[in-house]
Amino acid sequence: MSELIKKLQWRYATKDFDTNKKVSDSDLEDIIEAFRLTPSSFGLEPWKLVIVENPEIRQELQAHSWNQSQITKASHLLVFARVKNIDDAYIDKYLENNSKITWVSREDLVWYEGMMKWYFSSLDEQGKILWASEQVFLALWNVMNLLAQKEIDSCAIWGFNPVKYDEVLDLDKHGLASVVVLPIWYRSSEDKYASKPKVRFSKEEVVLKI
Repeated sequence: MSELIKKLQWRYATKDFDTNKKVSDSDLEDIIEAFRLTPSSFGLEPWKLVIVENPEIRQELQAHSWNQSQITKASHLLVFARVKNIDDAYIDKYLENNSKITWVSREDLVWYEGMMKWYFSSLDEQGKILWASEQVFLALWNVMNLLAQKEIDSCAIWGFNPVKYDEVLDLDKHGLASVVVLPIWYRSSEDKYASKPKVRFSKEEVVLKI
């Protein structure tokens, strides 16, 4: 059994956590790097990782998260946000960065530019929101897998008011919109849920071989 599989079996949605333990700066840097290295469609990286450290802001956010205690008590609060405007300017910015890093001339990327701009021009607003949100989920799972490997607990939260989060964090000013919230922490040794068996469908029920 691979080490990753062992760690995925180890993780669960913790209910009781140790507020005296904090995620280290070095681990936080690894989390940021896992986020940054996540693959995305077209390579466009339509996301931003918002690390909320201010306790007063976290207290305010808790009121918009069904009052869940993880928001304020977790070691760190991560908000995964999507870029709101995947427009020609955003695509041009990506292509300039691509050319700078790969040394491929901007002219040689014209065909790629045309394909991307055609694709996004064919999507309506809801289609663009769905596309960007799906990319954010890739980054979320990449980070959660890293956290499991490091035995740092996490629990993705969709039970929050994204409109209020965007207001409190002033995300619109940055052209962003919140998608999912991820508090991270260390479990308490007294959490009774740690010993419960993991509930998943069997391999036969989730895999279809054709």
